[in-house]
Amino acid sequence: MFGKRALLIAGGLFAVFAANVVIGKIAIVGGATTVPGLGDVGEFLVLFAAVMFFIAACLHKERTENQNKDE
Repeated sequence: MFGKRALLIAGGLFAVFAANVVIGKIAIVGGATTVPGLGDVGEFLVLFAAVMFFIAACLHKERTENQNKDE
């Protein structure tokens, strides 16, 4: 159950990151002088959290597969 939740959270955070990049690109192409969005640090933190949740989900899945193999 934890692995599925972690994977959903990772996907959601990555979607936030991708949406922020797209919004920033649209603003730049539209000629905006200030770019809306999370900023550099915000983008880094969102992507970092997404990667951490993805790694946690992968490690959890690997651990449960190894436990099932040993039984």
